Amino acid sequence: MEMRAMAIAFFYAIGTAAGGLFAPWLFGILIGTHDRNILSLGYYAGAALMLIAAGCEVFIGVSAERKPLEEVAEPLSVASPA
Repeated sequence: MEMRAMAIAFFYAIGTAAGGLFAPWLFGILIGTHDRNILSLGYYAGAALMLIAAGCEVFIGVSAERKPLEEVAEPLSVASPA
């Protein structure tokens, strides 16, 4: 179970770091252009990415709300019958 928790934490950290580093830099560039249309395109691009992520969740997501992790996926430490 520790390996699974570490994998979840690793990918969450990578995603958070990418958003936390890349988004302010890009937003600064868009503001620096002093053009409202380009800034609007940045907001539309962000909205499009969120819609794509929502679509991915609809198609490949699993029903995991209010369930413990062990109920969603069997722990790797459980030996499978041979």
